[in-house]
Amino acid sequence: MKNYFQKEINGKRIYIKTDSVDKLREVEAVIFDCDGVLIDIRNSCNKAISETVIYLFEEITGYKFPENVISKEVIYLFKKSGGFNNDWDLTYAIVMGIFSKLPQDFQKIFEKHVNVNWSEKDLFKFFHSIKKGIRKEYKSDRLNNILCTLGDTLKQSAKSSNASGIAQIEKELTNLPHGFFIALKRFQSYPGSVGESLLTTVFEEIFCGPLLFREIYKKEPRIYMKRGLIENENLIIHPKTMDELTFILGKANFGIASGRPFLLARHTLNKLLERFNPKALVFLEDVETAEHENATNEVILKKPNPFSLFKSSEGLIPFKFALYVGDSMEDVVMVKEANKADSRFLFVGVYEYSDFKNDVLNNFFKAEVEVIISSVNHLPTILKSLKRGEELL
Repeated sequence: MKNYFQKEINGKRIYIKTDSVDKLREVEAVIFDCDGVLIDIRNSCNKAISETVIYLFEEITGYKFPENVISKEVIYLFKKSGGFNNDWDLTYAIVMGIFSKLPQDFQKIFEKHVNVNWSEKDLFKFFHSIKKGIRKEYKSDRLNNILCTLGDTLKQSAKSSNASGIAQIEKELTNLPHGFFIALKRFQSYPGSVGESLLTTVFEEIFCGPLLFREIYKKEPRIYMKRGLIENENLIIHPKTMDELTFILGKANFGIASGRPFLLARHTLNKLLERFNPKALVFLEDVETAEHENATNEVILKKPNPFSLFKSSEGLIPFKFALYVGDSMEDVVMVKEANKADSRFLFVGVYEYSDFKNDVLNNFFKAEVEVIISSVNHLPTILKSLKRGEELL
């Protein structure tokens, strides 16, 4: 903290890096992450990860999944690694980790029934045929001993994960029997979109709820008829914050670079989305489209690749410096990668909307990011002080 000015806003500490003040005074644009910055996702996305894993496990095995195996800490540690900005990726990593620890006799039965039903094109017929076959052959009480250690196993896997994400997870599982490894991938059909991948489809049904799922994906929900977890979300950013930022920087100088699908962002942000420059909005679909166009090169453009940051910035009017406001180490890595090609990006770290805010704060300090704030709503106060040349204490 010795390299930072400290201020207090509404009882919350904010930190500004001393040797970045001159650049910060010349900021002319702001690009925001969505989850954890504009929207509080603690009871939506994070919960959908665990509920998707639990649903798949319980349906296939018939065994009640133990509480607290997929803890908040496990999810946080995976995301902290910088390789799991995409919640589908993280759900996949946890499914792979859990099923890989199940007994070999289960793995053989699982492999057999996945392969027998592999030609079935209907996802849920495929799923239910596997479920029926496994439950008929395997007694779920045989899983008692292995499941009590899964929490620690997942935690260790999360701690050892890195920015390469699922590529590293799959590399670590190369010691699995090859046939079972292939069957486990086939079972989830991941990566894949809704309707193609079982994992993605189950996740989105749970996250969206039936009405929104039907509206967005033009498909009938098959497994989840309760209120979607997205309805648990709350806006973090206040309309007043956008009013103040617009007064300071102008109307067209705000973008979003997010791994969230556009329609899901629009559902929660609602009319507030209109306050951002439409030419500077980059969501999951934009990244996936670019990936498909570069399919021959097998380029991964999702965070921490700076593609979304560069694409959003192209839609903004020319600027001297732009802030990227994020809440994770993956966001930090993205900005650092961007700066190798274009040094005009500065990072603002938000720490309040994490279940492990002190650790997030310490990681931002270690990464020596330019600004650290409790909430995005503190940004106008900081920019006003900097633009006025006020003394920072």
